Amino acid sequence: VQPDVTAPGVNILAAWPPMSSPTVIPLDKRSVTWNFDSGTSMSCPHVSGIVAVVRAVHPTWSPAAIKSALMTTAYMYDDTSDVMLAGGTLKAADAFDVGAGHVDPLRALDPGLVYDAGVRDHVLFLCGLGYTRYQIRQMVLPSPSLDTSCGGEGGGAAPPEYDLNYPAIVLPRLNATVTVKRTVTNMGPRRDAVYRAAVVSPHGARAAVWPPALSFSPYRDTASYYVTVAPAKLSRGRYDFGEIVWSDGYHRVRTPLVVRVTTMPDTDTGVDVDVAAARAMDTATATQLQDS
Repeated sequence: VQPDVTAPGVNILAAWPPMSSPTVIPLDKRSVTWNFDSGTSMSCPHVSGIVAVVRAVHPTWSPAAIKSALMTTAYMYDDTSDVMLAGGTLKAADAFDVGAGHVDPLRALDPGLVYDAGVRDHVLFLCGLGYTRYQIRQMVLPSPSLDTSCGGEGGGAAPPEYDLNYPAIVLPRLNATVTVKRTVTNMGPRRDAVYRAAVVSPHGARAAVWPPALSFSPYRDTASYYVTVAPAKLSRGRYDFGEIVWSDGYHRVRTPLVVRVTTMPDTDTGVDVDVAAARAMDTATATQLQDS
């Protein structure tokens, strides 16, 4: 999902080059050292400052863990408790407008759980997108210890791109039941903690989480869970949005769920999907989860 998050970026008072007029119009000859501006160039400094603070409080956290802290603690409602709107419209903002939501600096300092990932994880992500080993080696810093091959565990095929341990789940081509794995690390002050899941399925899809609860202890600070998503409508490709929220009663760890159901024939590729078969697979999967 891009953007990852959103931050204050409208009518921000910022330093301004005196050689440029405040309106950047040739007829405007004024010279100012401060000006109001809007855009991602205003949001980015806010996020950079928050990252610096989180890094100062948690100097051992990886960049992926810090990004996770910002994303999972972001909020989707404004200061009147109403849903945020996409800029310049009356449309409710979605993940393509604000990512995981609006950053919350204080909550990011104590996110509870984080999704961590290393360089190797991102190499496999690039493999899943179709990049070759040669192309990947041009993107990463050379290191004798870094494995840039595209083989997954046991030398098999690389995992699909949606299995990157990222704080959002995006399925752009959902035409059958898909199961996604995520791993979280307990960074909260309590080493003994139990988090329970609440799922909001995207419109036109059914999502289930297994296990429904994650237990942590001083001897076990990481845990994995699986999200099974199945199409439940005929569609040619509209994006819909849901979420998965893990909570221990204090922390609220939110993960956006973005799905594009593609169960109708694609006139360009001739792909046709049996929705009844997909639903049967979903029922069988749910039964297996209940029995396990």
